[in-house]
Amino acid sequence: MNIKHADGWWWPAHEKHMLEWMANSKNRIMINGRPAYQGKKQLAVLKHCKGRDGLYVDIGAHIGLWAYNMLPHFAFTHAFEPVAVHRACFERNVLGHSSPEIVALHACAMGDAEGTCTIETTNGSSGDSQVRPGTEIPMRTLDSFNFDDVDLIKVDCEGFEEKALRGGVETIKRCRPVICVEQKRDMARRFGLEPQGAVRFLQELGYSVAEEIGGDYIMVPA
Repeated sequence: MNIKHADGWWWPAHEKHMLEWMANSKNRIMINGRPAYQGKKQLAVLKHCKGRDGLYVDIGAHIGLWAYNMLPHFAFTHAFEPVAVHRACFERNVLGHSSPEIVALHACAMGDAEGTCTIETTNGSSGDSQVRPGTEIPMRTLDSFNFDDVDLIKVDCEGFEEKALRGGVETIKRCRPVICVEQKRDMARRFGLEPQGAVRFLQELGYSVAEEIGGDYIMVPA
């Protein structure tokens, strides 16, 4: 895999945007001995999960920037990442520093129905990886995993968040986890979805907005 080590993390070799963001002094925060991407959001989420010891579900796990810092706070982490080079970095960033008894990395995308897709990634910004029609990557629903005791779900899949959450509606109803969902700009429109659609969907399930930080919504059961 074409990867590189920079600023404490393994990255796809083409990555520039996230490294520049983390190098900016106004964004920089250290967690667990590494500079954290979206560190303030991670700490804010953990405030609402205090005392929880169930499962953490990371949808759009990327290279493990969230999972690495969530591991100490949950009994088990299920990370979902469809892009092979991102998983190669995740393995070095997370799996190389943890026990297989507490984390699993799943090579699939998450949606509202079982199927397949492909992923397009913007050169220089690996976080901008978008679901597209295709057959090379399996797509699963969260409900198909039949997880119990889910305490936190983080969903960041570049506008596809509402579909990923709809595929987990029974899990959400059963477990009532804290949910951190990205709803930035109008990215959902590329999938025929309305902006803030994931937030409204969760509100229909009895959730409320606890905090909004830079386009990420921390949703808690009302």
